[in-house]
Amino acid sequence: MAGSYGKFWEMRGGGPYDEGQEMFKCVDCGAETHPVDGWDGAPDPCHCAGHCSSRSSDWSPGGVSRLYRENFDRIFPGAPGAGK
Repeated sequence: MAGSYGKFWEMRGGGPYDEGQEMFKCVDCGAETHPVDGWDGAPDPCHCAGHCSSRSSDWSPGGVSRLYRENFDRIFPGAPGAGK
């Protein structure tokens, strides 16, 4: 596989009596991506639902919940950015 895609599972689509096609399935919304190169390709997050977190990257600046921020501040009170 060309990369590691934590939010997409490598699966085989098809029935029980055929070999199946290599595809990626989103763990959040269940969208399926069928790259031409199979698992050597990359999943396309554009196939995911509009509300799916896989459409954006795993990390974005400031893209955390209030509970995450409170937990971070409690555990790392002296860290840069704590208490903001």
